[in-house]
Amino acid sequence: MKIKLFVYLLILTITNVNLSIADDCNKFDKLSKEYAKCAAELIKEKTSEKYKEGKKKLNKLNLKEKLIKFKNSKTHKEFTEK
Repeated sequence: MKIKLFVYLLILTITNVNLSIADDCNKFDKLSKEYAKCAAELIKEKTSEKYKEGKKKLNKLNLKEKLIKFKNSKTHKEFTEK
């Protein structure tokens, strides 16, 4: 039973390591178009992830409602009271 469990955990860890390895562009020559394409795809993926995170943070701030509240207030005191 222990051997089966050990083999199962070993197989599980090996497959997870293979799936978690990032795409490495160093296997291509740096002056080739394949390297440029690979690097561009990696940059695009990372940028889109950061954009989504930033958009979520910005939406949490509710700036649109605060701006409308500020425009509708006549004085600073009125703005802080609402």
